[in-house]
Amino acid sequence: MKRRILPALLVLGCAAALPACTSSEDKFVAELKAAGFTNIGEPSTEKSKKSKKVGKRTIKSSESTIEVIVRVKGCDLEFAKTSGQSGYWLDELHVNGQEPDWPGYPENLNRDQVVKLLADSSAKPNGFSSCYQPNES
Repeated sequence: MKRRILPALLVLGCAAALPACTSSEDKFVAELKAAGFTNIGEPSTEKSKKSKKVGKRTIKSSESTIEVIVRVKGCDLEFAKTSGQSGYWLDELHVNGQEPDWPGYPENLNRDQVVKLLADSSAKPNGFSSCYQPNES
């Protein structure tokens, strides 16, 4: 009898943990939709673990980052969010198989602000001009 209960408990535990990730991803997609974005891809979550030595002890921590690709004016933009925290940022521009960083990009922009930023004369990542289509939605 005990042999049947343990696997069942493991399956229930794994099933209970899955909606937590999905829920955070769904909330991020809803946040982007509320900001006016329409061409939103499937979200994914990256987990990173860190350990830090403090005296004789090692302190371990982990962090989840949710990433979503959004298409705006012909450009595939990767928005990222740290799970459990408010706000998001533009992490990268995806163009021709490359993913150049976009440093200094403001956080929590809505779609209209992103369209304005793409059209202005500020510094853009490498490859931006090959993807940008001002007449596309």
